[in-house]
Amino acid sequence: MPRIKVCGLTRAEDVELAVNLGADFLGFVLAPSPRSVEVSQLEALVAPVPASVLTVGVVVNAQREQVDRLLEVVDRVQFHGHETPDFCARYGRRGIKAFRIRAVEDLNSLEAYAQTVGAFLLDSFKEGVAGGTGQTFPWGYLRERSFSRPTFLAGGLNSSNLRQAVQLPQLEGVDVSSGLEKAPGVKDADLMKQFFAVVRE
Repeated sequence: MPRIKVCGLTRAEDVELAVNLGADFLGFVLAPSPRSVEVSQLEALVAPVPASVLTVGVVVNAQREQVDRLLEVVDRVQFHGHETPDFCARYGRRGIKAFRIRAVEDLNSLEAYAQTVGAFLLDSFKEGVAGGTGQTFPWGYLRERSFSRPTFLAGGLNSSNLRQAVQLPQLEGVDVSSGLEKAPGVKDADLMKQFFAVVRE
């Protein structure tokens, strides 16, 4: 069964439901976004999360001091900007590097980070938007590809296309955000339950 990361969480009730449904990772955005939270909010949101569920702070071109502070609160940090391999190396396996895939050639940039982060995340590209686009990229790009780090698929996932996504055997898991929302940062309980039901199938 693929591992599931529910991202863009902003409300305690959504965090609780994601945990109860069996999420493996919970993602919180700490960058300009309709789903953004402040560190003080984040501390309250993650406080009741059991140790068996990993928490992830999502940043875009953050300063080292910000990332260091964030890792006092969460288990992992997801780099969703133009962070270099050298920048990410400070955080090792606690780092997840996101890549916005516009063309198949974009996958060639992953290996530069193979020794500096613990996992990769593949997201769709939309000009001027770092993530949470609600759009997929052509998953055919991933055929015949293997990855040197656990790799998650993001971008436009929902209960309708999840079955197709999990048939990509080289993927460790999936990352879902807008596909479970009724408004940015506000999850829909029914959509969340449907999504997890499909995973269990």
